[in-house]
Amino acid sequence: MMAADPLPQHESWTATLRSIAAQPLEFCPEFPQLAARHEAFWAGELAYPLLLASANTRPSRPITRRLDLLDQPDRWLAEKILDLSLTRRIGDSLPFIRADFGPVMLGGLFGAPVSFQSDTTWTHAFIDDAWSNAPDWCIAPDNAFWIQLQTLAARLAADGRGRYLACTPDLGGSADVLLNLRGATPLALDVIDQPEQIAQAVQAIYPTWQQTFTMLYETIVGQGTGLCHWHLLWSNEPYMIPACDFSALIRPERFRTLFLDDIRRQAITAGRAIFHLDGPDAARHIDALLELDALHAIQYTPGAGTPSALAKVDLYRKIQAKGKSVLVFCPFDEVLALCQTLDPSRLAIQVESVPDVASLDALEAAFQRYFGVT
Repeated sequence: MMAADPLPQHESWTATLRSIAAQPLEFCPEFPQLAARHEAFWAGELAYPLLLASANTRPSRPITRRLDLLDQPDRWLAEKILDLSLTRRIGDSLPFIRADFGPVMLGGLFGAPVSFQSDTTWTHAFIDDAWSNAPDWCIAPDNAFWIQLQTLAARLAADGRGRYLACTPDLGGSADVLLNLRGATPLALDVIDQPEQIAQAVQAIYPTWQQTFTMLYETIVGQGTGLCHWHLLWSNEPYMIPACDFSALIRPERFRTLFLDDIRRQAITAGRAIFHLDGPDAARHIDALLELDALHAIQYTPGAGTPSALAKVDLYRKIQAKGKSVLVFCPFDEVLALCQTLDPSRLAIQVESVPDVASLDALEAAFQRYFGVT
């Protein structure tokens, strides 16, 4: 088992986060009340579920990830602030601006070629069959992504203090970094034919993940600005989102042998963790994940081809029965049905594909009537 301890800055970051949670934000005067409800989610003490939903109040101006503006920090920030001001939030949704670089940013930090569009990126696999050209798993000081990340994190820390939360990019778990740099089929074969290469890479990736995670918290929380990750949950303690989308392609015994302990190590390092479980094929590993005391919650995405969140109610109940909270990415029209089937004290719902502001308001009204809240 890999050695793991919380980062030494954990206590000071927690003190700062708790102080931030007690103060209103310019874009969210009720932030102390919402922060307290998010804390209750982690503890399994909610009176009714977290409801996370929003809509664009000016549909003629689409809100994108603005990835095409990353090399123009001033314009990028101006557009993101306008996005924030045009977003109508309901329930427990929080105001944030995300330093977004697309999925699994560590791949680019390790030098992989990355292609950009305004709303997506993709990393080009390059590691050969012998792993002879694998990177050294360190970030070069002149890496363009690394410089951009530090620049945008610093801008958000300065501009967001007392106004909104800074949201981090998706760094990606070790397995998904390898998935992006090696390719799905080659990596799946490597699991069988040369697992030692994978095990060595997982060990080597962890220090750089820790370096990047620490830089983000030091830069943002160290300047007194609130921080969240891409699930958009608040926490009074540092937290992270471990993931292993690659697990959908491998058997449970291989998942346990190669990746489970690294997930545990990341979770302990951060202090709190909510695991990103991506689709029904990845859900085959739920028993192994539920064994990890270091995981406080699990988030489930229904996945392509299985859009219904209700199809996995038994899975959510199993997670809650193990004393862990669950965050479900849920279609707009299934929210109340999901609320009726699960323990509300350990439930958060991220609503997907809200049609428009009128539908958003109608959902909020129906939710409030059902739970008797205002």
